[in-house]
Amino acid sequence: MTNLKLSETGRQPYAGAAISAGTIEGHPHDTIYLRLERDGEEHTLIYLRRDEVVAAIWVLSGALWSEEIGRLCGQDEQDSSSISMETS
Repeated sequence: MTNLKLSETGRQPYAGAAISAGTIEGHPHDTIYLRLERDGEEHTLIYLRRDEVVAAIWVLSGALWSEEIGRLCGQDEQDSSSISMETS
């Protein structure tokens, strides 16, 4: 798809990185994009439908809430529903 028009609607820069989002014109399904940038790394660009944006917000807010509640309650150990992932 070479005829896409991306229009940035919001950007949040921070130390050595930035997150931005906007609208897409010309894609058959996806209408919103999310761009993740970190210095020294290839940028990540994700095209999303409206329902996918809502789902991402929902699961990310749940993760943030769980982390904050765990911090406030002094819970450092993962419970049985946690997922362990190795990263490089």
